[in-house]
Amino acid sequence: MKLLKHLTWVKLFFISFLAVLTACKSSVEDSEGSAVKSQLPLKSGRATIMLNDSTPLAFTFTVDSLKDGAQPFVIKNAAERVAAEARFISTDSVKITLPVFANYLLAYWDGETLQGHYHNPDAENYQLPFTASFTEAARYPLDSPACCSINEKWRVRLSPNTEGEDPAIAYFEQTGEKVTGTFLTETGDYRYLEGSFSGNQLQLSAFDGAHLFFFSAQVQSSQQMEGHFYSGRSYHTTWQAFRDDDFELADPDTLTYLKAGYSEMAFAFPTLKGDTLSLDDERFNNKPVIIQIMGSWCPNCMDETRYLTEVYRQYKSQGLEVVGLTFERARDQSSAEKRAQKMITDLEIPYPVLMAGYTREDKAAEALPMLNHIMSYPTTIYLDANHQVQKIHTGFSGPGTPVYESFVEINTLFIEKLINAKN
Repeated sequence: MKLLKHLTWVKLFFISFLAVLTACKSSVEDSEGSAVKSQLPLKSGRATIMLNDSTPLAFTFTVDSLKDGAQPFVIKNAAERVAAEARFISTDSVKITLPVFANYLLAYWDGETLQGHYHNPDAENYQLPFTASFTEAARYPLDSPACCSINEKWRVRLSPNTEGEDPAIAYFEQTGEKVTGTFLTETGDYRYLEGSFSGNQLQLSAFDGAHLFFFSAQVQSSQQMEGHFYSGRSYHTTWQAFRDDDFELADPDTLTYLKAGYSEMAFAFPTLKGDTLSLDDERFNNKPVIIQIMGSWCPNCMDETRYLTEVYRQYKSQGLEVVGLTFERARDQSSAEKRAQKMITDLEIPYPVLMAGYTREDKAAEALPMLNHIMSYPTTIYLDANHQVQKIHTGFSGPGTPVYESFVEINTLFIEKLINAKN
């Protein structure tokens, strides 16, 4: 057994080395120069990424037929579908690339299972064990019926009784032992969570390519629960929740504002082509402008970008402009530009995106000194046709939350008011 284990890790090391050699190739050639045509089974399956020695983040997936050298590898999180691609880089090595984000999965294929690692190339030695099997299975084990109902809204304390305590709202939708939901905070939401509720044990997770979220809880009753929250390879905190239909978070339009002494926004940053674009540019003259402070690493930014893309396409002809200011968290400028370009391409962003920052050292506060702070990505600034600030919205509550449709309805009226005031 020890020899087999040693050989497995030798193979995993070889896979990582091989990936570097083949990074620029769309396929690998065998000894006779023919392209490798291996395929994964056209089935659904269950995968885990180990956040630590005892915390498996589980997700389910489906694999479709080979197309252009890759197979659609669709990751499921409740109603969300993440369209990744699985590509054989040798006869027994598979690389799964993820949309928008630079992270990827690299694994050895033994004919039945995938075994390898999840990689984040923008962090030092960021590798987490990954396995996948092609069997229909629940996201988390279902050992007994749920003890009670946890449907609807809960008041949450993240990191309770600490200096870092934060308020949140949890929304759960329970169907038997299956649960979906999300946590909504003052800086955004935890997107599409899915899991199981067995006995008094709740387990929920989400994997969108960049973020790895795992929530567990012991449900004391239909009125109270306590649990743990893990994110990525190192973050952990506790949380408490109490049934409270009336609890609300702070208004996201009041958290970020212009500092005393400033009366307007200003920016000048390069495009990916190297040109500089500023708010004084002709394209913005006498037009209402939405300024999106964003980053390609940010899932909530991804949700907001899809929303703003729809807004821009609908109202561009009526004079509305949108511009993104991206603050990347890469190792260097070249990597940052590649991350931003991948985001622009994968999300098909139709409005300009400017490079406002390049490294993990966040420079947003220096780049935009007129704001009291940047407490969340995204932060979105709405200007009228005279470029006076009309609203600054902190965070984004996306389509994984029950408040999204209401936000869209209210914000549409606000945008139309800006446009009509210009006309």
